Amino acid sequence: RSYALNAAGMAQLVAGLAELGIETVPSKGNFLLAKVGDAARINTELLKRGVIVRPVANYGLPEFLRVSVGLAGQNARFLDALRACL
Repeated sequence: RSYALNAAGMAQLVAGLAELGIETVPSKGNFLLAKVGDAARINTELLKRGVIVRPVANYGLPEFLRVSVGLAGQNARFLDALRACL
């Protein structure tokens, strides 16, 4: 059941990010990397909206955020908040 929930959540995130024109790195785990541009600014704006993601500039990826796969409602909330930040 967990595998199915994660797969559905990943599909939801990838599709939602693609709609926003955001590139993602393919992932087989419970997170993905999203190329959002100014990741530090987007991260700050998401935090103001109560959405926590992980910037990965320390890995040499200053334009990317690490986004964990959540339940459908959580993923939708992230996508809505991100849309407002772009």
